[in-house]
Amino acid sequence: MQHKDLPSHLIFLCLHGSHAYGTHTETSDVDVRGVAVAPLMTYFGTRNWEQLSDGSPFLQELVQKRFPGFDEPLDSVIFNITKFVRLSADANPNMLDILFAHPDDWLYTSPTWERLYEKRHMFLSMRVQHTYTGYAMSQLKRIRTHRKWLLDPPKEKPTRESFDLPPQHSLVPKDIQDLAESYIRKKQQEWQLDALFEHLPEETREEVREQLSEYFQMVHGRPYQPHEDLEREQAAMQAGIAAELYKRLDAERRYKHALHHWKQYQHWTRERNPQRAELEKKFGYDSKHASHLVRLMLSAEEILTTGNLSVKHPQADLLREVRKGVWTYDELITWAEKQEQVIRVLAAEKPLPRSPDRDAIDQLVTELIMAFHDKGTGS
Repeated sequence: MQHKDLPSHLIFLCLHGSHAYGTHTETSDVDVRGVAVAPLMTYFGTRNWEQLSDGSPFLQELVQKRFPGFDEPLDSVIFNITKFVRLSADANPNMLDILFAHPDDWLYTSPTWERLYEKRHMFLSMRVQHTYTGYAMSQLKRIRTHRKWLLDPPKEKPTRESFDLPPQHSLVPKDIQDLAESYIRKKQQEWQLDALFEHLPEETREEVREQLSEYFQMVHGRPYQPHEDLEREQAAMQAGIAAELYKRLDAERRYKHALHHWKQYQHWTRERNPQRAELEKKFGYDSKHASHLVRLMLSAEEILTTGNLSVKHPQADLLREVRKGVWTYDELITWAEKQEQVIRVLAAEKPLPRSPDRDAIDQLVTELIMAFHDKGTGS
């Protein structure tokens, strides 16, 4: 589907980001997100369509109705309804921000969207504990990494010699390195899982394994793995890896980690946004990242407490203050740690279903797509 097709397939468009949260300023960009029902052949044919980004004159016109005279580049993403529904069921915070957007921030709607909006609460599940805190912790990780670079930047590019490695290449072939690392990871996983499950009743172990797998796939996009350094040397020994080989493997791993860290730092210094750099210089951390962190964790608390999500944030004033650097770095870290504990306590009560009803969601989206195409329009 192309930009020219949007007028006949768009079912929803809303403000996104700071304008939707109620935290915007006079200089804030206008971001919009929307949902479309693609042509029917898209769902059955060979040309799958998931989303469309930026550049549609039609969307520009819709935004100009709310913001007369708006002529700046528009940050927009339109999702196919199937992708939107799938990610919403996965408790993706960005998708739930669209699904629960305040009606005052709707720029375009249709009967198809309004039917979906009426069913929005069926998408909320205990997954929100992990997705919202996961997104928040990713913000905190950026803050910590950037602060470390501000206070103690890497002095020089690491060399192989500094890790007692040959200057040109490894003495251990890459396929041998990869095989040895796979044995180590496997042994670590066995130990970690044994420690985790040994005290659980046997009848609940499989359910816990499934939940753990779902969490890591959803938050990290990969299967469950223990901490990289967990009893690593002991795992190598039990996997039958010779001490000298492990020593070389470990040196290679530490060198690659240091080199990756150096490259990240170089990219950050070269590409960092000037405005964000000014925030970090002024407050010692990126207060915009901090504002997102606070919003996500407060939203998680709201969902687990009320079973609802207020995208137009009830604590928008606090978010603006955090954005202005009202908290010190230490105050931010203390708040985040306490808030994570609050969320853990709320989640322990399991106020929401463990997972959304996928069958009901599939039935709903199928009905919406077929009804849209039967009528030939979603408006």
